[in-house]
Amino acid sequence: QVSLSHECTRAIMKLMYCPHCRGMSSVKPCNNYCLNVVKGCLANQADLNTEWKYLMDSLAVVADRINGPYNVDTVIGTIHMRITEAISNLQENKDSLTAKVFQGCGNPKISTKGSGSEDKKRRGKVTLEAKSSAQALEMLVLDAKGNLTVLKTYWITLPSSLCSKKVMASSAADDKCWNGMTKGSYLPEVMGDGLANQINNPEVEVDITKPDMTIRQQIMQLKIMTNRLGNANIGNDVDFQDASDDMSGSGSGDSCPDDVCGKRLSKSPSTRQPETHAIPKQSGHGISGASSRSLPSAFLLLSVAFIAAQHWCQ
Repeated sequence: QVSLSHECTRAIMKLMYCPHCRGMSSVKPCNNYCLNVVKGCLANQADLNTEWKYLMDSLAVVADRINGPYNVDTVIGTIHMRITEAISNLQENKDSLTAKVFQGCGNPKISTKGSGSEDKKRRGKVTLEAKSSAQALEMLVLDAKGNLTVLKTYWITLPSSLCSKKVMASSAADDKCWNGMTKGSYLPEVMGDGLANQINNPEVEVDITKPDMTIRQQIMQLKIMTNRLGNANIGNDVDFQDASDDMSGSGSGDSCPDDVCGKRLSKSPSTRQPETHAIPKQSGHGISGASSRSLPSAFLLLSVAFIAAQHWCQ
């Protein structure tokens, strides 16, 4: 899907089809020869590598947080357990709460439903469901982290992947491969990754002074996405709108130096501090365990008591 330059198209034709014209259809291209052709054709894409790795690292950190003790699944998926705990607390303190409600509302008609044994069975069932949900999430996170590790070097391993799977190049030590001229060894060295390293590419003429503007914009989008994930990970409010919206009217990425863009990003909504609902932290990392466990039960206990009081006072 990459648009190829005239020089790149010519180099690929020479790599894959010229052996057939020379009567050597069974001779595979030399591996290093193939690498130089593909690295020259995908020089701009290889420049995505640095910011791509930063994004993969940020996603891995998010995955670690999801799989930790304060993950979203544990908080939301076990809320039914918190409600059960709140009801149990209400039942344990029903005498004092009932006295306060009767004092303010008078004596209502109370209907009793369920039994203690049924409540225990229900609590046991939701506990098993919560454990099953947590295990399923853990497997998903582990699978995602494995994929992130593989994808981390995607752009710089793409040439070797294409040469081995699409072009079917010979081994690097083969001296009976197609070297662009005849059957024999390929002598030139393999070029480095990225646009700047293609200045002396012997197979593809690459103008290193004219970077692909689309790729430069994608590099800036990767920076913005990594910045947002970093802020979300430390608890800042983040507006996860489409990264392409940030690029509208901004021109190419090359016209915005890192020091300037860094200042602009620091003033964006993605870096603002939360105005409400501040989360207490423990030594700068995460939430205090004891307080986070006690808050849901206490809040729900008060909520249930308030609803019961409203119902009995009517």
